[in-house]
Amino acid sequence: MPWIKPVKQKEMKELNVQSHAPHPAPLFDRLLANDEKLYEAFLPLQKAIKETNIPDDLREAVITFVSMKNGCKYCTDSHSKLLEDLVDKEDVLDWLSNYMESDMNEEWKVVLMYAEHLIDQPVKVTKEDVERLKEHGYDAQKIAALNQIVAYTSYTNQLSMGLGL
Repeated sequence: MPWIKPVKQKEMKELNVQSHAPHPAPLFDRLLANDEKLYEAFLPLQKAIKETNIPDDLREAVITFVSMKNGCKYCTDSHSKLLEDLVDKEDVLDWLSNYMESDMNEEWKVVLMYAEHLIDQPVKVTKEDVERLKEHGYDAQKIAALNQIVAYTSYTNQLSMGLGL
């Protein structure tokens, strides 16, 4: 259970952000909606992350991986379920944990290596990490989108854990 009271579903419908908010609103959103202005500012980024040019399965793999590395059980659990629906793997958490030794394709390994460097210690990200992404067809737009997904996920992990999810 979260450490603060979430906004009730019926109250979510009354917010000024109603047209942008998901219905029914997940618990995470209902917690953020306690500050309507911040929630309103959060929604466009949430939407943009879902609409990047990164394929759904890879985006969910990155979100699950980052959440797992950050220790966010709530996000890891919810996104690993989504990932399982997108890839044909029984234990996606083990698969992601051991990505370098897994049967994962090289593009995904390079993406997760970039994500791992960025979340472990951002100073670990090097030009070589970006060059490896370019070798797998990533242009500036796709690299920027990947960077946003990793950073956004770390941000939402902190929101979730800080509110008791």
